[in-house]
Amino acid sequence: MLRCDALTSVLVISPHADDEVLGCGGLLAQLARSPAHVHVLYVAVDGFHHYGLEEPTTFEQRVREIEAVAARFELTYDIVFPDKDLIEKLDTLPKRDLVDRFEAAINDALPDLLLLPSGADYDQDHVAVFSAAFAAARPIPEVFGKHVVQHVLTYETTKLNWSVEPQPRATMYCDITGDLDAKLAGLRCYETQFRPSPHIRSPESIAALATLRGKEIGVEHAEAFGVLRAVMTPPSSPFTER
Repeated sequence: MLRCDALTSVLVISPHADDEVLGCGGLLAQLARSPAHVHVLYVAVDGFHHYGLEEPTTFEQRVREIEAVAARFELTYDIVFPDKDLIEKLDTLPKRDLVDRFEAAINDALPDLLLLPSGADYDQDHVAVFSAAFAAARPIPEVFGKHVVQHVLTYETTKLNWSVEPQPRATMYCDITGDLDAKLAGLRCYETQFRPSPHIRSPESIAALATLRGKEIGVEHAEAFGVLRAVMTPPSSPFTER
């Protein structure tokens, strides 16, 4: 069992500002009550013309929303590409550039838990971020100067139902029965991204997925994750001495 109170540092890589709440907002609420330091690396944050809004959002609006989320979940953040007009264009960047940036973030944060977007997504930004972050998390022994993250998971969002890739089976769950409201409150911080039902990003859709995932493990609400790496270590392991 991976416990929040056993973690010291958590790094979340979020292609856009809202993916982290959609994918693991319940877990973020729990981590805010734990000793762990949580850092979110937003990859592309821009002004953009979204479906459902009459006017384009601005970069300044998006940063204010991020600040509200950071305050609510007591986390820190950085933006890799701020106001660079790269929303939905991350697949046009050299993969090597993304790998280097993610690798630097991992070596700086020294996380024992790394959370990545699912690679089974129609969104080219999410696919590009996952692919580069997966490469950045490759296990080069620490004696050679690279941090090896013990636990690497992928988070899911409601939009994954639209994918040509087979959906991976959930292999780890987080019971968020007491934290669904906190997750939805975090979603509402993203005023420019908030949508009413029947939008796939509506509170009703988020709650429905949490309810389904909860029933899969016998609780009211849960978030599901894919496991890319999970390391079990004995008490004498150097991993436990950080």
